[in-house]
Amino acid sequence: MWTLETVQKIAAVEPETWIRILRLMIQARRVDERMIKLCRQGRIRGGSFTGIGQEAISAAVAVASQPDDLFAPCIRNLALHLGRGETPLGVFRQILGRATGPTGGRDGNVHYGNLAHGVYTMISHLGSMISVVAGATMAKRRQGKESVGVAFVGDGTTSTGDFHEALNFASVFDIPLLVIIENNHYAYSTPTSQQYRCHRLADRAVGYGINGYSADGNNPAEIYVTVRDIMDDIRANPRPALLEADTMRMRGHGEHDEAKYVPEELLQVYRRRDPIEMAIRGMQAAKLLPDEQLKTMEEDIAAEIDRAVRQALSEEEPMADSLTQGVYRDA
Repeated sequence: MWTLETVQKIAAVEPETWIRILRLMIQARRVDERMIKLCRQGRIRGGSFTGIGQEAISAAVAVASQPDDLFAPCIRNLALHLGRGETPLGVFRQILGRATGPTGGRDGNVHYGNLAHGVYTMISHLGSMISVVAGATMAKRRQGKESVGVAFVGDGTTSTGDFHEALNFASVFDIPLLVIIENNHYAYSTPTSQQYRCHRLADRAVGYGINGYSADGNNPAEIYVTVRDIMDDIRANPRPALLEADTMRMRGHGEHDEAKYVPEELLQVYRRRDPIEMAIRGMQAAKLLPDEQLKTMEEDIAAEIDRAVRQALSEEEPMADSLTQGVYRDA
């Protein structure tokens, strides 16, 4: 629910900031929706994973970040990729396995990044990317940069050894690393009730001697202000922080998963808290979003996605003789 305090938080930030957050969320949602259609048409080989319902967290991080910051995204962080310089065309080239895509058509999935924009390529092993971005951030700091690292994980990742080892290392060496737990209540099909006994995953921060925070990951105002303040704090006073963002994935683990294990009542709760709808209501309450501006934004995004899909579909898949290219770096 949008409270007076939430609307005041929105109005206290430059209107352009909220427009950018909303645009990133809508852009990510529409790309995901088109990807679902392409998947059902049989145009995508392999898995298709969306972040529908979780866009606010990634958008908030993208907008709150600085150019030298580093990121380890997970599988539902499309808004981060878009916010750090990726384009819908690049995304569709990737998921359609085109030779022109970020991985040259070798991966039609979520395993891609852009080091020029500080986004590391994710791997599917839960928790493994936390130590990567922790070490990279540590190196940046030793080079005199004021970089902050951000690692996205799910609730299931907190049950892995890699999660503990990376957080412990970052805590001991005061690395400015924000680990965001996107708690969407299920690790694939395992509910949180079967994963841990603590009341909040953020409480685990105490064991590492760092600060733990909780925020509503579906409330764009709350998650943005929380992320911004934490990143500003650890940038000035280097040390890790743990943030648990409550959210819900509104589809299965991937498009292959019907997610019949999720109670409809739980989905209904989060449908009423859709982050895009919450942002629109809040911005209109703060008189930051005229109807015509919203309409134009939606039309521009739809047109951009249409162009991107047409272009990606017209491009070639990788040739067999390119199989060994890019496996090793040229000496």
